[in-house]
Amino acid sequence: MNLDIKVLHYADETSDKIWAVDPKPNANGGHDVWYGRRGKVMTFRPTEKSDWISLHDAKIRKGYERCSGLTIDRNTNMVVARGDPESSIPNQFWFRISTQVPETQIAGFLASVLNTFTAQFRDEATTLASLPVFKSLLGGSHSGGAELSEGPLAILLLFALRRHLTEQGPSASLSFAPIEIVDDDNTLLTDSFDELAELYGTSKEFSDMRQSCPTADFRKYAIALGAIEAPIDLTVIESNTKAAFF
Repeated sequence: MNLDIKVLHYADETSDKIWAVDPKPNANGGHDVWYGRRGKVMTFRPTEKSDWISLHDAKIRKGYERCSGLTIDRNTNMVVARGDPESSIPNQFWFRISTQVPETQIAGFLASVLNTFTAQFRDEATTLASLPVFKSLLGGSHSGGAELSEGPLAILLLFALRRHLTEQGPSASLSFAPIEIVDDDNTLLTDSFDELAELYGTSKEFSDMRQSCPTADFRKYAIALGAIEAPIDLTVIESNTKAAFF
């Protein structure tokens, strides 16, 4: 059994919190626990309970979700990427969708996007449908994360979903943001695709992605997913008006 620290996340309309447990026994024969708001210093509490699995499973039953790739830095009591405690690079982007957004709207968006994407990128569409974040959204989850290891399609899918929920359907009339997307530092993902594309093309955190998905392809995928509008091709616009020359 893997005895690394287990990190769980829970989010709803009013909560965005982390709970973690160390499966390795502490000096009292119990297990160390951390809890608190995501992005903040965790509260540390050593327990004397010898069965960490029951503690862990109780949180899962309450709606907490497992976060792979994360651990707790014991020196700072902060959530960090596993294996790189000093790294400030986000391990994943987190999403939280308002419960007032109908699940049918999300499901409809996913079906439409997959159909459109398949027509243009058949092989990549198989990858899109197999992404954990795609399956999570399709299953009705209103909160969760998309790890960077899932590749650029996961980030673009969340970006496109936010655009859809903000601009179309019942959720567009809400007086508050129907969806929030943040990184591990609780920093909101930019609303500007140009800024996201620049970050993708220059930032160290996306260097591995760029090896398999160049920036030009990143933009093509964004258009196919509905993250941005396709550019207008003026050469195909017909007009019955004669041009005037001066």
